[in-house]
Amino acid sequence: MCSSKTFTINFDVRSHDDSYYCERNRDYFARKATQSVNKIVRTIASSSAQIAVTVEQQERTVIQQVSAVDRTASTMEELDAASRACASQAEAAAAGAGQALALAARGSRAVDNTLKEMATLKQNVAAIQKQILNLSAQTNGIGNISSLVSDLANQTNMLALNAAVEAVRAGDSGKGFAVVASEIRKLADLSKESASKINALVKDIQIAIGSTSMVTEEGTQTVEQGVKISLETAEAFAGVSEAIDRIVLNSQQILLTAKNQAIAVQDIVESVNSLNLAAQETAAGISQVKLGTEQLNEAAKNLRAAV
Repeated sequence: MCSSKTFTINFDVRSHDDSYYCERNRDYFARKATQSVNKIVRTIASSSAQIAVTVEQQERTVIQQVSAVDRTASTMEELDAASRACASQAEAAAAGAGQALALAARGSRAVDNTLKEMATLKQNVAAIQKQILNLSAQTNGIGNISSLVSDLANQTNMLALNAAVEAVRAGDSGKGFAVVASEIRKLADLSKESASKINALVKDIQIAIGSTSMVTEEGTQTVEQGVKISLETAEAFAGVSEAIDRIVLNSQQILLTAKNQAIAVQDIVESVNSLNLAAQETAAGISQVKLGTEQLNEAAKNLRAAV
């Protein structure tokens, strides 16, 4: 039987002669038992010390891992927020590019309509110019006819004057003819006056036609310039539409990539959170092992003190 400080071994002594041997055996077994217990205590103490060192190292490592996982989780959450913001911005950019593409298409249609109207206007101006040329030719013809009428009126006036002279020479028999000659002279004068007015009107019309023709020519040049500008504008709109179309495509690709990235980051965040939870559980388990090791070491110390 072993007490707190001394091991006691009891023997059944049956004779006086055996007492010496029993005492020697008792001392021998006591020493052996003490040596065995001390050896066990030393082994337990050494093992518990090694375990304690290992546990402390593992505890420090796990604490570092928990801290690193916490920082990683925080970083991944920030990256997740940035990915979501990037996806939102890409979606807004895609929507804006789509609106710009719609506006560019509307502008292209407006330019096409303008080109059609300009082409119609050009045809109308050309028709007006042609009519003005015809009117100018007709006016020139009227002027020629008016000049001819004026010449005929002069000749008629001369003939009427000669007829009046001959009627005076004829005396009473030429009075009737003199009256006719006088009326013819009046008609000739009236025709000449009308021809002069017609010539004046023709000149005014020709001046107006010249001005109108000049304005029409300028209008034709303006229309041609407008057509040229409209064509250049149409080409510009086509280029803008093509560029915006590429922007829309790129924005959609960026949006898809950003969404996939956000999903991947979210998966990583969940994995990191799971890893963080596992690391915390491991740290808690190591703390319990450390506590058990300390208790074992304390028990070994108590056992050594008892031997």
